[in-house]
Amino acid sequence: MDTYPITEARNKLGALARQVSAEQKHIALSDRGQIMAVLISPAELEELEYHRATAQHLARKARGETGPGVPHDEARRRVFGEAP
Repeated sequence: MDTYPITEARNKLGALARQVSAEQKHIALSDRGQIMAVLISPAELEELEYHRATAQHLARKARGETGPGVPHDEARRRVFGEAP
């Protein structure tokens, strides 16, 4: 993973963002030698959020904290406002 000081990255943020998107790589931004943030592609962020939500759900399920669920027809009605 490449690392750039925030002061340097500021001047080339557009190029760094395009590089992250095109090459699916990570770029760290540092301040006084400490990594403060990491640039990742939107697709990778979406994938990470999906996996985190799945892991959280499975953990709640393992602890018995999930409810009985909602039947498909009821879920569709709630989301789309359709009559059953």
